[in-house]
Amino acid sequence: MAADNQNHDKAHDLAEEGLDKIIEGDGKEGKKLVEEAKKLDSEAVAEVAQEVEEDRKQAEKFQK
Repeated sequence: MAADNQNHDKAHDLAEEGLDKIIEGDGKEGKKLVEEAKKLDSEAVAEVAQEVEEDRKQAEKFQK
């Protein structure tokens, strides 16, 4: 159980790092990190995607 939680946390961190790399313009490295995260725990990657979507919606509220 603890190993699953560690994999989830590591995958979450890798996915966030991958998105940061993509934003910085290093798409190749970013995609590599996201793919590595998916192999560890695809649910963690989906979680990060959901967090990004929620942040985007929140940001839209301030643009109106």
